Amino acid sequence: MSLSNRLRILVFFVCLCAVRQGAAQGVCLLTAPEVPVTPLPPASGETDREPLVITAGRIDIAGGDTADFSEQVEIRYRDGSLSAERASYDRGSETVQIIGRATFRNSDLSVFAEGAELRTDDEQIFFDRAGFELLSRSARGSAEDLLLRNDNTVELSAVNFTTCPPERVAWELLAREILLDVDRGFGTARGVKLAFRGVPIMYAPYFTFPIDTRRKSGFLTPHFAERDRTGLDIGVPYYLNLAPNYDLTLEPRYLSKRGVQINGDFRYLTQSSTGQLSFEYLPDDSQIDRTRRYVNFAHETFFGRGWQLLTGIEEVSDDAYFEDLGDSLSITSQTHLNRYLDVGFYADNWSLRSRFQNYQTIDALIEAEDRPYERVPQLVFDGRWSGNLVGFESTTELVNFDRDIATTGWRFDSTQELSVLLARAGMYLTPAVAYRQTNYWLDNPEPGQARNMTRGLPIASIDTGLTFERPAGKTASWIQTLEPRMLYVHVPFEDQDRLPVFDTIVPDFNLVQLFRKYQFVGPDRITDTDQVSLGISTRLIDSATGKERLRATLGQTRYLQAQRVSLPNERPNDANASDYVAEMALRLSDTWNLDIGYQWNSETDATARAETRFEFRPRDDRLFGFGYRYRRGLLEQGDLSMVWPLGERWRAIARYSYSLLEEEPLEQFIGWEYEACCWRVRLVGRRYVSRRTGETDSAISIQLELKGLSQATSAPEDLLDRGILGYRSLAGSTVQ
Repeated sequence: MSLSNRLRILVFFVCLCAVRQGAAQGVCLLTAPEVPVTPLPPASGETDREPLVITAGRIDIAGGDTADFSEQVEIRYRDGSLSAERASYDRGSETVQIIGRATFRNSDLSVFAEGAELRTDDEQIFFDRAGFELLSRSARGSAEDLLLRNDNTVELSAVNFTTCPPERVAWELLAREILLDVDRGFGTARGVKLAFRGVPIMYAPYFTFPIDTRRKSGFLTPHFAERDRTGLDIGVPYYLNLAPNYDLTLEPRYLSKRGVQINGDFRYLTQSSTGQLSFEYLPDDSQIDRTRRYVNFAHETFFGRGWQLLTGIEEVSDDAYFEDLGDSLSITSQTHLNRYLDVGFYADNWSLRSRFQNYQTIDALIEAEDRPYERVPQLVFDGRWSGNLVGFESTTELVNFDRDIATTGWRFDSTQELSVLLARAGMYLTPAVAYRQTNYWLDNPEPGQARNMTRGLPIASIDTGLTFERPAGKTASWIQTLEPRMLYVHVPFEDQDRLPVFDTIVPDFNLVQLFRKYQFVGPDRITDTDQVSLGISTRLIDSATGKERLRATLGQTRYLQAQRVSLPNERPNDANASDYVAEMALRLSDTWNLDIGYQWNSETDATARAETRFEFRPRDDRLFGFGYRYRRGLLEQGDLSMVWPLGERWRAIARYSYSLLEEEPLEQFIGWEYEACCWRVRLVGRRYVSRRTGETDSAISIQLELKGLSQATSAPEDLLDRGILGYRSLAGSTVQ
């Protein structure tokens, strides 16, 4: 039985009731607060339907073919409600005609129109000269005709669409026709004109756009820039939502001085794996007449039960790729690209990992003998077991070092350490003994080197520390600690001058290095030493919240005898003591913090290293930062950064980095952002060192985002994120 038949049955029943009460024959006048169409069992071959409920202040029925409803008419069907002053039902056409202004509303859509028609046979509603609003987001529009289908789609013709409020319409999408698919969360427009501030900025025969927060295939916000090395730079990214667990972003990029580049970013996520493949391809660079490309692939797989696989591969077509096509100092200053494949097993107390690794060196000034070795393969075992009194640590590595020149070969390095764990409240004492065995099997040995060499060294150490604490402040609202620590290390001398150096370096001296047992990072050199490292730390803790507001540490290593082992072409350390190293982190409130690092040589009364970083962030939308870095004889740099609102809608973003050693700027940019309720524009100008020779590049970029029309990218945000230490995206515009 159709919906119209059910309505006729109920109307007949209402009339019969009225006649029995004395109404005039042939005409049924009834004031009924609610006239429900009671759901009856469906006839054979007919699907069941939701009940239709009509509420009206007055119902007029004449001849059984029509029924007129008036006085606050409301028609409820499924999850929607249609309201009007007058409505008429016609049995022949099976329609409910809304006379005058009509208003419809459900959980997704609100419509107001000059008239409407409800078709009871196919359960569709047609609106004439309608305005509409999408309730899932701030979006609205108008149309000459609007058809609401029973599959939760909306057809519109002669349409205006925008996310701006009625009093401030900054942009409009004008279309010959639009189909809104509410369930799938996107709209499809045909015959499109896009106008901003009344000026047409785009024409398109076909266009899709999101209508809720779900991911949707479509154009992302384009960017426009002008750079010295690329000329006019226009990128129009297109996002492809291929599946719930993988997507692809393609970006044609026009470079007026070099040609057309295609960039892509493919992401995927499975139950056990995640990964991302990014690529850039320039088929014919008109400046150098060659094809250029860049590929970056990262992948992780967790097989379960402790097994995992990690992969990272970067490759670029030529050494000058980033210098010519990069857009920041952090990109153009790269010297090596890492490629590796790891397969590992991780248990509670031990792990076993295999790695294949090599690097692409893209700095032509680095000589071949100074470039890193390939590890093909590297096998590493780590294990730590501890009881109430005794602890045992085992670290073993087997690696094959390979490259085209100089000495290559295998290296085996194993350290087995036994320690006694003595601890009480506020103190600990850990004496330990270890033995470190290293073996080499070399190819292409240098003159004087044997093909097979070994080294074995016993190592003794004592690590001890105390923790004192006391209440501080007039009301004892703080807890202050005093934490002295001492590490004694003894390693005997063994001549290592003939051993090759595959991957061993001298690290920066800091608090981590102060309490390491080895001077070098890497096993090719083990320094003979008899040394005592002393350090003292203090902390200031808020007793009410437990937050650490101050941490300060001072330390130094005293050498009881001169050292004799060093890296090639370097002098052994014959000093009586190391530099003093000090670090302080101050966080007296949640809005600002200060970090200071300092390294000072007491014999020469000279500063070896200094670092300072200050950050003031009173709110999430503003930041002021200052940084200073100094390495004696290597660099001295200052850095100012700012993200700050200027009024309700304006925001300034700026950074200035200066080399005091070279007396010239390294990177400088300033950006302005204006954000209205339905659109945002960003303008960024920058100048940065783009080549290792010190040459600079200038760029200016602009991005216009029409909120709700396209999913926004974070291209300018990424630029600032790389440039400003501590900066976080404030617009939240990254694609989900």
